[in-house]
Amino acid sequence: MTEGLDDSPPPVAIHPPILYAAAFLAGLGLDRLLPLPAFFSDGVRHGAASMLLVFGTCFALWAAWLFHRAGTGIPTWQAATRFVQRGPYAISRNPMYLGVSAAYAGLALALASSWALILLVPVLVVMDRLVIAREEPYLAARFGPAYEAYLRRVRRWI
Repeated sequence: MTEGLDDSPPPVAIHPPILYAAAFLAGLGLDRLLPLPAFFSDGVRHGAASMLLVFGTCFALWAAWLFHRAGTGIPTWQAATRFVQRGPYAISRNPMYLGVSAAYAGLALALASSWALILLVPVLVVMDRLVIAREEPYLAARFGPAYEAYLRRVRRWI
């Protein structure tokens, strides 16, 4: 633990893995109950799915690896003890969320789940308003002016 920081986690309304998994499973369920046609042809769908899955997984894992190396909590139920701003954090304040969102979209496309793809939109709204918007004041309080400067320099998503 960094000196002076308590072990309180960020006050998020929902933990991201739960949100993403619930939305994806709901999408798969809706695909069975109220099927929708696929949004894209198979060729486009498979190509986009592959790119999104590879990019999203690699980006999220790179960001998580940097958190691990810095010795700070990755899950939102753990306290942030270090401020990471290099690697993917130099271009997005939330590269793990960005990567997971891209991988989610890729998996939805790979499985031709139109509902899962549609449900990604409310997931992103919830992430933006009820997770990230609650994490940022928490991080600003923990890391002070350095984090405030980071907020001005790096965009929330991309």
